[in-house]
Amino acid sequence: MKKFLKVHDYSEHMKEKVATYSLKVKLSIWWEYLKKVKVIREEELSWSEFEGNFKRKYLTRRYFDYKSKKFYELKMEQMSYEEYTTKFLELLRYVLYLKDEKSKIERYVSGMPQSFKGKIEFNEPKALEDAVKKLKHYYE
Repeated sequence: MKKFLKVHDYSEHMKEKVATYSLKVKLSIWWEYLKKVKVIREEELSWSEFEGNFKRKYLTRRYFDYKSKKFYELKMEQMSYEEYTTKFLELLRYVLYLKDEKSKIERYVSGMPQSFKGKIEFNEPKALEDAVKKLKHYYE
C-alpha cells in the first residue's frame, strides 16, 4: 500500500481515503468500529494517524516475531534465486534488529544449498547486494 501511495503522490488526506477504501472486509469492519469508538472523522484524519492506528492493530510484536521466525527458517531449496532473494528481502523488513551487513550476508548465504554457499563465502562479499549478484551469477 505504501509503495502504491508513493507512486501516485497523494496528499496526506487522500492517502488515508485511498487506503481505507482499499481495506478488505475484515479490515473495513475494524476501521468502521475504530471510527465510532474514537470518533474519527475521515476528512480530518492524516495519513500518519491512520498508519499509527493500523500498525497498533495489525503489526503487533507477535506478527513481527512470526515473520522473524519465517526469516530464520527460510531455505532456498527448490526456489529460484529470484524467488529466494525476493522472499529473503521481504522477510528482512521484519527483522529490525539485523542492521549489520555481515549478519545479513551470513543469514542470506546460510539459507542456500551447499553448492552455492562455498562459492559465495569464498568471494567474501562486503554488502548483501554483492552476495545477491554472486548468487545470480552462479545460479545462471
